[in-house]
Amino acid sequence: MRKLYAVVYTEKSEEAFEAAQRAKRILERDGGSAEIYSASKLVGKKLPAGLDAVITLGGDGTILKAVGALPNSETPILGINFGRGGFLTEVESGMLEEALRRVLAEEYDVERKLMISLETEAEKVGDALNEAYIGSQVMGKTLCVEVFRDDVKLVEGLADGLIISTPTGSTAYAFSAGGPVVDDTLESAVFVPVCPITKLRPMVLSLGHELEVAVSGDYGIMILLDGYRLKKFDERVIRLRVRKSERFASFIRLGLGESFARRVRKKLG
Repeated sequence: MRKLYAVVYTEKSEEAFEAAQRAKRILERDGGSAEIYSASKLVGKKLPAGLDAVITLGGDGTILKAVGALPNSETPILGINFGRGGFLTEVESGMLEEALRRVLAEEYDVERKLMISLETEAEKVGDALNEAYIGSQVMGKTLCVEVFRDDVKLVEGLADGLIISTPTGSTAYAFSAGGPVVDDTLESAVFVPVCPITKLRPMVLSLGHELEVAVSGDYGIMILLDGYRLKKFDERVIRLRVRKSERFASFIRLGLGESFARRVRKKLG
């Protein structure tokens, strides 16, 4: 039976588009069947069921959009870096043909990455592999943030926003906002205030507890998941449950070095 692949590229790079055409030819030459998708056109849509793997050609944003479009968590993703950072990618662009050969031969391991889920009392907001950013709908307006663990308030304060990240996302936006690097084998969430006015500081909390965040502001509240999925709330106060998602992300690993160590070295230079 022919194996099915999706090739997802960033439209920000002509080189990535050309590599997508080349990847399709390689996969189909060696017995597979492949379809090409633009990452931006996957937002709000799903990739076909029954895929054997997804190949992304871009940076972390391309991978995050592909994860959001997967019909199930078992489909593995191989990230090939055609972006600026590529912290989540497995290989650089020059290794395209060798990486595809190993995918076709199934010469790889699969690593699962934890995702977090955010819910209000009324609805599920969504899942995130990297982070959720919570801010005011009006730029420059502060929010009051309260963090609870098992219904006990831990902290309260004012800030421009709050980042809630996974351990995987701890080396992304949360790190840039002053958060710690967190070992991605830990089942935890990282709470990082953005430009706090009061003495809010980053916190790492176990997802084995009931975690909640109450956020209030006078101009409405917005939540941005993984940098591209936006949800707006016109209420002055929302209360969010933060849980380990039932979904996870599966990544193809070719034995090129431990992914967490590679991300840390990239981030810290």
